[in-house]
Amino acid sequence: MEPQHNYSYGPGGMQQQIYGRKKSKKGCLFAGLILLVLILGGTALAMFLIFDKVNDTVEDLTNKFTKLSDKDKFTGTRNVDERFSGGFIDALPVTSTATTSRIFILTDASKTYIETTKRPGHYSTGVACIDCKTIVYIYDPVSNSITGSSEFKYPDVVTSTSIALNNGKVYQFIRSYHETQAGVNVYDALTGKLISETKDFIAVYPDLGSGITEVNYRAEDRYASFETKDGRKNLVFSVDHEKMYSSEKELKAALEKNSEGESYIYALANENNDARRQLYRITAPVKQILTHRSTLMSYAGREGMLKNYRATSEKASDKNYIEGIIYAQDEEFVFLVSLDEAGKKANRIFTCVDAKTGKELWSVQQDGLFDYMKIDEVQNSQQSLHSTKDKISVSRLENLVLLKFKGDGVLAFDTGSGNKLWSIQPAPVSF
Repeated sequence: MEPQHNYSYGPGGMQQQIYGRKKSKKGCLFAGLILLVLILGGTALAMFLIFDKVNDTVEDLTNKFTKLSDKDKFTGTRNVDERFSGGFIDALPVTSTATTSRIFILTDASKTYIETTKRPGHYSTGVACIDCKTIVYIYDPVSNSITGSSEFKYPDVVTSTSIALNNGKVYQFIRSYHETQAGVNVYDALTGKLISETKDFIAVYPDLGSGITEVNYRAEDRYASFETKDGRKNLVFSVDHEKMYSSEKELKAALEKNSEGESYIYALANENNDARRQLYRITAPVKQILTHRSTLMSYAGREGMLKNYRATSEKASDKNYIEGIIYAQDEEFVFLVSLDEAGKKANRIFTCVDAKTGKELWSVQQDGLFDYMKIDEVQNSQQSLHSTKDKISVSRLENLVLLKFKGDGVLAFDTGSGNKLWSIQPAPVSF
């Protein structure tokens, strides 16, 4: 192709032909080679960077799983049951029409991840979730089957929730966290179906009409305290009475008014201010037990303090329970957990005591409990007595007693014999 011709007038007025620069084929070839080299070089550099990043990621994952493998050496084998989705939160034995109780199980089935937020002058890292939800399962231990289930969606992470049973219903008290609002869900204990949620609960109890800002549940006293958007604090809902009270004082007054006679509770105390604790039986007026239970238990063996409540105590046995804690008791049984020795490494022991006589009925050693209940501060500082004691809880109904370890699962024992009936672990502990 000829190059473009342009004409301009020269000095003599004649049009003068001006030729454009002719493109050299060698120049094009040279430019093409340079471009190709740049493309290939850029591709190689990009591939190197990607490979380097992937290699680092693989190495990090390898190191992470190596650490997890080491962790399994002291946390032990976990009894994962794939029928239950999500991390274990809590469980309760519930009365059924069958010959044995069924189990109400609550799990957190949210998909969680670590989220980092950065902005000028601020840096934070925390847990976030997608598809945030809890799942209720009704489990029949006789047929080893799930007889009912239901899901409940949340706008954000569910950090703390407590459940309590009364009159065929399970109350779930939910604490607030970011976009998750404090509230109350009520479930049918036998089917697991949601009966009502927070707005329905508020409609029944007008004192909460302005809205709930926070709720806390006291398992030992079986009541929830509320804070509301209009500034009210310490409104108290009694699970047993299914009634709202203006304060804890009003609830205690109602309990004292309807109580008569004497009864007893048990407590663990020591004589030498050390890790060894002995079991005491405290006899007191029923109204004092209902309204001052924790105080009476803290004064076990201290007659001078107990007389202020018209109460007395006597040692049930001379056996020492190292770091012992009573987790549940009623008029028939007392359930406590202790250690086999003091120190940074120890095994836990689960013990049942006859409440009428104060004598031990049975004990379950560490090999019959969750492996993660072991104390091993040497290998894992989080696996200490103080960081794990509040993760343990116990519930009993009729022939079943449940020993629960938050985040790990639930063990079921026969109340009379202590025989282990079954165990459920919905999901491994999150790392």
